[in-house]
Amino acid sequence: MGDKVMKQIFIFSDSQKDNISYFEREPAMLVSMNRSDLPYLKEQDFASHTAIYVLIGGNKRYVGQAAGQTIYQRLYQHFSKEDKKWVESVLFFSRTDGKLSKADTDYLEKRLIQDFTEKSDYQMMNSTIGNKSYIGKLSKAQSDQLYETVFEIIDGIANIDLFGVSEGKLTNEVSPSDMFEIQYDGHTLQSKSARGLFVDLVKSMLVDDKYKQQIEELIVPNAPTAGVILGRKISTYNGRPISAEVAPGVWLFTNFSRKDTKNKLEKLTKQLGISAKINWK
Repeated sequence: MGDKVMKQIFIFSDSQKDNISYFEREPAMLVSMNRSDLPYLKEQDFASHTAIYVLIGGNKRYVGQAAGQTIYQRLYQHFSKEDKKWVESVLFFSRTDGKLSKADTDYLEKRLIQDFTEKSDYQMMNSTIGNKSYIGKLSKAQSDQLYETVFEIIDGIANIDLFGVSEGKLTNEVSPSDMFEIQYDGHTLQSKSARGLFVDLVKSMLVDDKYKQQIEELIVPNAPTAGVILGRKISTYNGRPISAEVAPGVWLFTNFSRKDTKNKLEKLTKQLGISAKINWK
């Protein structure tokens, strides 16, 4: 992994309101964009790629493939339909040259649907488990390599928790008999709630010169999500806030179970290179 060149590009429109994030690590490319970015996608070279995509909105997910047409055309079709009004954003991936065979797209789509089914609790909007078509041994190996590289980007670079906790599940994780604690760099933070500890840690990081710059690089311009936990806008679900303000104009997504909060704490401290001890008492 270390010898692979990584390219990350943020593409902004003239209005600065829309943005498309493009990530590349051979042989894979990955794009993350909002629904409102579709007109701007058309101007990009990768709009003509064949791709596997995930439609994202609230607690719903839909996995599909753009085969025999471009990713732009496929998304345009989806967004023109009444039954896809729930879609808020899109993630799609392909080879860097944009070329995937029908056997490749069938295999990758089916694998991604299976992973969502097994690893997440999102409501899958797919009516099938994907198409099954013959794929040769070499093509399968190449598709597996592509898939694994995509998840290197998703997990290690883009910091997207694709199979994370459902945003619609509001959790009550406060218990008077429990104490949640994290120890790092000689500091100890404690809270009666897992969520409170998460908020306190991020607040302390944002005022700590040692970590401030690193954590600020994780903040996206839009509202945070279960996958991208820091943003410049408040996240809500059915009108209820599911994020906490951790600094002026900076919001942390907090709608996690105790278990997922601990996982997020571990992932964040590891990402920042912090040796931390987390105790769920």
